Amino acid sequence: MTAGPTTADERRALSAALVAVAPWTADTEAGPRAVDAGQCDRCGDQPRLLPTCGPVGWRALCRDCALAVDVDGWCEGHLDDAERLLAWAEQLPAWWGDAVVLAWVASGEVAWDATLGVRPDVPAPVRAALPPQRD
Repeated sequence: MTAGPTTADERRALSAALVAVAPWTADTEAGPRAVDAGQCDRCGDQPRLLPTCGPVGWRALCRDCALAVDVDGWCEGHLDDAERLLAWAEQLPAWWGDAVVLAWVASGEVAWDATLGVRPDVPAPVRAALPPQRD
């Protein structure tokens, strides 16, 4: 079985469930709405989360890479922003990566694929709003 395209109603339900339990997914300064959908420009493994502006060649980093790079991912003029965003990223739940990808599914940027799976600690309301698997 593979996943088919999600309907607008399914995407709205998923978005509402995400925002209800993880309001940060609606933020436009950091998180899934602040970056283009895709993998981290540094590790290529985790979803992008934070836009950068520094002398590095990366445009957007996952939480782990952003924390590893620290303020060096931002220019001198944005060090205060970098510190605030890094502190914000440290507070995210362990399932932050799933939340980011699911926010992209809810926005239509990424197609739902039931084989993606989600971590066991993704809250029940979000799990209940996942698009169904289709034949």
